[in-house]
Amino acid sequence: MRATIESADRAEISALLSRYYRAVDDKRVDRALVEATFAVDGRWVSPTGVARVGHEAIAAQQIDAIALFRATHHTTTDHLIEFEGDTARLQANVTAMHLWTPGTGDAAALESHFLAGGVFEGHAVRTSVGWRFSELALRIVWRTGALPIHISPEKV
Repeated sequence: MRATIESADRAEISALLSRYYRAVDDKRVDRALVEATFAVDGRWVSPTGVARVGHEAIAAQQIDAIALFRATHHTTTDHLIEFEGDTARLQANVTAMHLWTPGTGDAAALESHFLAGGVFEGHAVRTSVGWRFSELALRIVWRTGALPIHISPEKV
């Protein structure tokens, strides 16, 4: 019985990450999505190390960040989830393509996109409405392609 519950929990946490980044790629990030993904006091830690805490702050930053791109495509793999009671630790690999919105990248550059690979590291908690991330951080391991111009690292 315990293995069945843990398997269902694992699937729910994995789907939480997948659903969230599907919405990012579909440009459907809003407060409702953030509430369905993060705990009330949840933290999103950007690749630049800046943490946003709470639904409002996370939603505002994510909406601003995706506006920088005309399209994105995130692929997550190797979801490793370890449980300790009603908390879980997640680690997953990510490869993501980002196409800059016109005017965001260097007009003289031959490329208007960047590709990055990294690792999501997070913690989830069981709540009365299901699993939610108490923290989700993205650590970039490699990156190639066009760099942005005139964009503060605080924005991404």
